[in-house]
Amino acid sequence: MHPILEKIKLSDAVYLLKISAKHTASAKPGQFVMLQPTELSEPIPLSILETFDGGFTCLVKVVGRTSYQIVEEAQELYYVAGPLGKPFPIEDYGKVVFYTYSWGIAPALMIAKALKEKGNYITLQHTSEDFYLREEAQRVFDEVIHDKGLKVFEADLVVSVGSNSLSKSLVFLYPNAPIKSMVNVHMLDAVGLCLVCRVRVEGSYVLACCDGPWFDAHKVDWDNLIEREGTYQEQERVAFEEYKKILKRKELKGNG
Repeated sequence: MHPILEKIKLSDAVYLLKISAKHTASAKPGQFVMLQPTELSEPIPLSILETFDGGFTCLVKVVGRTSYQIVEEAQELYYVAGPLGKPFPIEDYGKVVFYTYSWGIAPALMIAKALKEKGNYITLQHTSEDFYLREEAQRVFDEVIHDKGLKVFEADLVVSVGSNSLSKSLVFLYPNAPIKSMVNVHMLDAVGLCLVCRVRVEGSYVLACCDGPWFDAHKVDWDNLIEREGTYQEQERVAFEEYKKILKRKELKGNG
């Protein structure tokens, strides 16, 4: 079991977690973990915000049963797998422009810190209304813009994370600039067995868990990913509602 050392509420649906898991301390920028609160829970992928000697911190946004279970009840985690995925390539690019949406600010921050150490000038445009870790972002990035309307900057590299639709839009805005994007896909095992996280890249399928999660945005079939985003939406909704009923029954029993 892996204790949750700290749980900080940033909003009604978003928490910052500090988790003890020594095997994840070697994670590099851009990698992720799979978390499972109980033996019967569905594992979920979460990006790593930062590491420490005994584990890592991450941003959890409640979107379904497992994420809600973690923030509402879990004091420890049954299973933590990681670090997973290929790290982001940290190099001296020059001018790097990040576009983030919602929870995407978390992995962006870890990558940005490493890029800054390489001497890059780093700009951030956060594109969703919710802007978690704003103060941390202002300390790390050389320039921070919070605006839903996409702006175009001079860039040697563009980075996007948090939304497939955002990444697709950037392909049209930056037809000639290199773009590294994190894909958003469903994952079950994150070791290449389930094939749920397949991504079509230049006409062939690769796996986000093993070959990604970062890809050349110009080569990704974003329409295919966006179409698949709602594949398990109804099942997730039913599971989420059932779990809320379970919590309500526990609450009533405790007050009885």
